Order: sequence, then C-alpha cells, then structure tokens
Amino acid sequence: MTVVCSARPRLEGAPKSGPWVWLCEQAVPVDMLRLAVEQGAVDVFHKGSRDWEARLLRRLEESLVEAPAPRVPATFIAHSAAAKALLAQLAQAARTSMPVLLTGETGTGKEVAARLIHEWSERRSHTFVPINCAAIPDELMEGELFGYAKGAFSGAVHGYDGLVSAAEGGTVLLDEIDDTPHALQSKLLRVLEDRVISRLGENAWRKVDFRILAATNRDLKQLIERGLFGEDLYERLATVQLHLPPLRERQEDVEPLVLHWLERYYAVEAPAPDHPRVRSATSEALEVLRAYPWPGNIRELRNAIYGALVAKRAGDELLLSDLPRRLWQRERANTSALVSAQEVERRVASGTMNLRAELERLERLALQAALRRAGGNASEAARLLGEVGRGRAKDPGGTVRTMMKRLGASPRGGA
Repeated sequence: MTVVCSARPRLEGAPKSGPWVWLCEQAVPVDMLRLAVEQGAVDVFHKGSRDWEARLLRRLEESLVEAPAPRVPATFIAHSAAAKALLAQLAQAARTSMPVLLTGETGTGKEVAARLIHEWSERRSHTFVPINCAAIPDELMEGELFGYAKGAFSGAVHGYDGLVSAAEGGTVLLDEIDDTPHALQSKLLRVLEDRVISRLGENAWRKVDFRILAATNRDLKQLIERGLFGEDLYERLATVQLHLPPLRERQEDVEPLVLHWLERYYAVEAPAPDHPRVRSATSEALEVLRAYPWPGNIRELRNAIYGALVAKRAGDELLLSDLPRRLWQRERANTSALVSAQEVERRVASGTMNLRAELERLERLALQAALRRAGGNASEAARLLGEVGRGRAKDPGGTVRTMMKRLGASPRGGA
C-alpha cells in the first residue's frame, strides 16, 4: 500500500492504481475526502488526529491480507480492466449470502455472472435455479415460484413445490426481475424477509433456505417512480448492486472473445471436409469489431461470429468481408449512432452524467480522427467532420483550427 503525504490537502502524487492512503498535515475538507476516495484512496487522515499512527499501521497491516482468488472459468473472458474489476466484485459478493442485484444492458452476461457468484459461494454444492420472469405469464408466476397444492385451480391434478423450493440450500436467479407482477412483489418481499413460502391453495407456511440474485436491464428506480416496481422490494434486492459493463467499454476483450466463439462454434459444428477450420481473424476484421458499438453486447458478438462462420466459403481466417455488412457499413444505416441511447439513459438515471464533459470528449475524438485521416490538413479535416466542421466561415479550415486551439489537439490528431 502506498502512503501519500502532503502538507496541504491537495491530491498531488496520488498513484494511478493500487490501494493507497492519504496522510495530510491539515484537516481534509469533505469534498477533498470524496475526491480522494474516487481516485482510489482506502483511507484519509491527518497528523493532527490522536490515533493517526495507529490507523496508518492498521491500514498497512490490512493491505498484507490477501483473499485467495477464485478460479475463473475459461468461458469468462476478462482481459480488460473493466472485466477484471467486475470479477473482483463478483468474488466479494460470493463470500456472503446477501441478495445481489445485477444490472446492465442486454447481452452483457448477467446470468453468467450470477452463476459465477453461485459457483464461488458456499452454496456451490446445491442447485442454481435461473428463472426468467419475462417468460412466465403473470397469472402463472406465483404458482411457478412458490408451488401449488392439488386442486388449487383447474388443472392442478398434482401438487407442485415450485422453483424456489427446488433451490433449497442453493441459489435462485430472478432474471428480468422488472417483469415481476406488482401484485406478486409483496409476497416475494415476505419470502425474502422471513424465508418462508406458502403454496397456492394452502395456508401453511414452510421455511426455505436459498440465496436470491436478481438481474435487470432496466432502471428500477424509474419504474419505482412510475409505480411499476415496489421500492421495498428494490431496497431488499439491491443490498449488493453490481453493474456489468457493456462490451464497448471492454475493447481489450473483443479479440479473446472472438477466439472463444470460434472455438465454441466448432465444438458443436464440425467443419466440412473441404473447409478448413477458422482459427483466427485478420487485423482488419478485428479493427472493425472493436469499433462497432455492440448494442447487443456479447450476445450480439457471438451471433455475428457464428453467422460469419456459417456463410464463410473458404480459408482459415475470418476476413472483413466475412463479417455481416451492418458491422462495416454501419455508417450507411439510418439506425447508426455515435452515442448509445441506453448508456445515456443509464448515466442520467444514476446521476453520473456530465453533459459538458461528454460533449467535449465527443468533439475531441471526432476532431482527432478527422485530423489523422486528413494528415493534419485543417480544410480536409473540416470536410470530413461535416456541417459542424465546416461551419459558416469562408475558410473551411478556420473552424477546425479554432477547435484545435480550444481542445488542445495537435495537427496530427494527438491530444
């Protein structure tokens, strides 16, 4: 652990990574405390406090304690910093039996993450029961979850204990929890609070032992505001909340994911005798795959790779021409977008949106890309940037030169 010492409460010399503590000779204001923690500080204290030496010693001792890292299955690709951070959070969640709410866009692997939590937990020897709430009709969901007695309704010729009972001692995943009928949520809340269930058609309650995980790709707080989801249930489920990053924030994982899906494809589809097995992708194909925003995330990438392999005629490399046209001709599609609407929605809902910073970031990225392609020629870069780049100036490069000065960009497209 790194100890950063400073005479005044200024964050200078803070490490880029790894745990660290901030030791300051003056009391640290609350806003600086928050900033320090955001930048990775484990603790912040000043020399004027009575026990600063003992606290520092305790933090150094704590830094020497290492929790054994669980074995990561080969099916979970985690080369990027975002994926590695998620793995660490999943491992922490697995050490307890607390409820976990997994959030993230569709296709980010929420069920895979839930299975990891189960496999790394003390409940691994018992059953993992995934339940897709969206796939069960509302009128049948209570019976499917909690069971029903014989004769509870027309057609109930036998008793049924339900999916929750099937997970006795294990883990239940309520996927797409936002599709749970509002009327059922109060009963689900009681089950989570008291660990008892009652089958339809019975008045008896019986104890159950299971761990609850829930997953959603929607903002539950927005649903709460609209009266479509219970706030009490949300607070119970979100004891631990983990957000799965979208694939566009995991670019380092794209190539290993491509290789993974190539291998998985041939595990179920033997190559034809006259067709060699595809074992890699060209650098041009990988560049396009990294640049694509993947609104469907890992699931969409898998489908794109599988579709390309089905249509591939010859050769042992995945070529740019083998990929679906929508990936490398997406600028022609009316549905293409530089900004993910889902990500904007998530950031606004979570209060983490900084519109000014995002607009400046987009401007800088577009300007740098145009300057690189134009070889530093401001007039050509203006043409590549379109209407905003050209502006109303008689000199088409004037707007670009103004942008370069304001954003601190070099003529060759660097920062």
